Amino acid sequence: MDIEGLQKRIKTTKDLRSIVSTMKSLSAVSIIQYDSALKSLIEYGRAINLGAVALLKNGELDIPKPPAVAPEKRRALAVIVGSDTGLVGKMNREVVRFAQKKLSDDGFQINQTAFVAVGRQIIGQLQRNRWNAVESYPISNSVKAVSKTAASVLVAADEQMRANRATHVYVFYSMKRGVGVSPTSTVLMPLGTEWLERVKKTRWPGRNFPTYTLPAGKIYSALVKERLLIELSTAITEALVAEHHMRLTTMQAAEKNIDENLEKMNLEYQQMRQENITTELLEVVSGAEALRQQKKRPRAD
Repeated sequence: MDIEGLQKRIKTTKDLRSIVSTMKSLSAVSIIQYDSALKSLIEYGRAINLGAVALLKNGELDIPKPPAVAPEKRRALAVIVGSDTGLVGKMNREVVRFAQKKLSDDGFQINQTAFVAVGRQIIGQLQRNRWNAVESYPISNSVKAVSKTAASVLVAADEQMRANRATHVYVFYSMKRGVGVSPTSTVLMPLGTEWLERVKKTRWPGRNFPTYTLPAGKIYSALVKERLLIELSTAITEALVAEHHMRLTTMQAAEKNIDENLEKMNLEYQQMRQENITTELLEVVSGAEALRQQKKRPRAD
């Protein structure tokens, strides 16, 4: 490669580094935004839980236990949350594999399970596995869009539970843990028993309970809907944090490799430039010496 070709290569590499740096910055900013959204969801979840605590402590709420389901009639609806774009390592593949193992361990048949994909990369994974993907949604690309996506998925889940007679709804997603990311899951439906056990252990933060005029059952139904929305919104937001964390890690590694390559190319460029300068100087010296020798020759009369 000549020096001009190397100059073009260095310029292209610098442009690529600028793109990588921009993507890294965007992911870092996105992580901060989604972390803030998670804190808000936690606070809202506490408020919903306290509403359920008030109903339970007043003793006006009678919640029937869900009917027992025969093992052969158990059906699952699995919501798998991934990413729309790549550059997230093995995150999407791992969450799909985790979902398969978890469902199998819990006694569900994959070929009898309906799947809702959130994220275009997950749609591709389900299609390659030939699983029954009944609905698909793009992952939210902003904090404001998360609740809208979650609400749409909940509506679809309710419809699919009736159509496929699903008895359980799982949500599978990736979660940032320390410096890495790992898949996890939560049971979205039936929510009642597990959620109420947590609520029963919650103490009311005051002496007096709030009063209400609506029937306790109606209030409880509204609280459950909000709780489901919070659970799904949290899963999507956690997945977005994990996605941007993986992309940030990938961009940091790419930036390091680019810097190393730039250093090598700049060194090579300096060496080539020095060689060219040396060659030109030698040519000048050689030419000057030739002229000097020519002047020393005696002229013919």
